[in-house]
Amino acid sequence: MRHLCALAISSLFIVSTGYAQSVETPLKDKINQPCTTNDSLTQRIQSHMFDGIELSESQRQRMRDLTDQFRFRHSTTDISDLKAMQKLTLSPDFDETAVRNQAQKIADQQVKFQVEMAHVRNQIYGLLTSSQKKQVQQNYDYRIDQLCDINELQ
Repeated sequence: MRHLCALAISSLFIVSTGYAQSVETPLKDKINQPCTTNDSLTQRIQSHMFDGIELSESQRQRMRDLTDQFRFRHSTTDISDLKAMQKLTLSPDFDETAVRNQAQKIADQQVKFQVEMAHVRNQIYGLLTSSQKKQVQQNYDYRIDQLCDINELQ
């Protein structure tokens, strides 16, 4: 059940991302511009992992460069894959094997995306000083403790 929920959520994310990229809007040109420190992609990559870390200007610039490279390098979900999943989902004759294969194809693309993001985070982590790395570890330990507390409440 947990796997099904994760698959459904990731599929919704993929669909919404794919739709947002395909829609013609005045913001589309802005979306395709390189990341700046206020862009959501930059914030997502740096979110939480680097909270509370004081960075030098050169570190910030290098982080921006890495996120820009990621943005132009990362793969996106093919719209035809999403359309195929929609067609399979709405078909009067449900074909579980075909849906499973299509879902796996989409999931494989998401795994590739996550690996690329982890690589960028690793490169960013490599830019940090030893004291900054220690702070990153402390932040991580704190977040894990919070997650454990939440899980205990459920």
